[in-house]
Amino acid sequence: MTLPFYKHFTFFALLTLFCVLPSFAFASNYTVSPILIDHELEKRDIIEEKITLTNKGEGVIRIFPTVNEVSVNEGGSVMGFVEPSMVDRTNSITSWLEIGRGRIELQPNETKEVTLTIRVNPEVGPGEYHAFVGFPEGSNRPEAEQLVYGGQAQGTVVRIGVEKVQNQFLRLEKFTVDKFIKDPSKGEVSFTLQNPGDDPVVPKGEVIFYDNGGIEVHSISINASSTVVESGKSTSFIEKVPPEMKIGKYKALLSVEYGEHQTASLHDTVFFYVMPLWQLSILFIIILVFAIALALFLHRRYDVYEDDEGIAAVAMYIRESRSESKDHDIDLSKKN
Repeated sequence: MTLPFYKHFTFFALLTLFCVLPSFAFASNYTVSPILIDHELEKRDIIEEKITLTNKGEGVIRIFPTVNEVSVNEGGSVMGFVEPSMVDRTNSITSWLEIGRGRIELQPNETKEVTLTIRVNPEVGPGEYHAFVGFPEGSNRPEAEQLVYGGQAQGTVVRIGVEKVQNQFLRLEKFTVDKFIKDPSKGEVSFTLQNPGDDPVVPKGEVIFYDNGGIEVHSISINASSTVVESGKSTSFIEKVPPEMKIGKYKALLSVEYGEHQTASLHDTVFFYVMPLWQLSILFIIILVFAIALALFLHRRYDVYEDDEGIAAVAMYIRESRSESKDHDIDLSKKN
């Protein structure tokens, strides 16, 4: 049996394949569809596929479903069936495929759907796994299975690719922003990432700046140079604060994303103040002018002066009504 098998089939390639290879494509009074099931899956994934059987003949046919693992060489050609006794059940695709093994009878012009369930073993290693789900016709199972082993049965080729699960993990050690930024063009954001995982990681993300009212005002991207955080090491990153930031209190939100297949993220926040010197100078001048104006106003409002004889004159205010007596008042009507 020789069946060229590639990772990615096109419709026309498959059509040509099954037309020119007599081992799988031969005159028959029933059809099986689809002829290929191809998936990239991960450990513990569970999916279902429908396989359609159609009797195009005039008589009743009896089909016995079988599942067989096949070996493939480096060139992608199917070399033959793998005996069950030689198969590691963890890495055997046949242990992941569930399909009814009972006899299927098809009346003339009848169509039936068969459910194929794929449950990827949680301990399987990365790689490509291939199987042939055969639907041979026969009077009994042993007779039908011989047709499969002889390459004279119709069926569906199943290819499952299992990617390597990368152990990518980052830990945020430190995130700081200059507490008081006097010159926004020189302000810096710094953070340190530690990689305790087994694989190198290229972090991406952004720092978002919010004003004191919680409104987003600026944002910057991090690690534009795609610096790699190697396994077991820590790497520090320094970014510039947006130079157009004005005086006020701000919150910086760090959002770091990493991972190729399963994206993870880190978050942290810090508060800081932007106080540009030129803006502080203007504010100081405004406060100084206000203080001088207030002092002049109070001086004129409560003025105390001396007359020509050097006697100080103090402004006095007389009430129209008599005030209530107090304990500390001095009664001048009493004589000693």
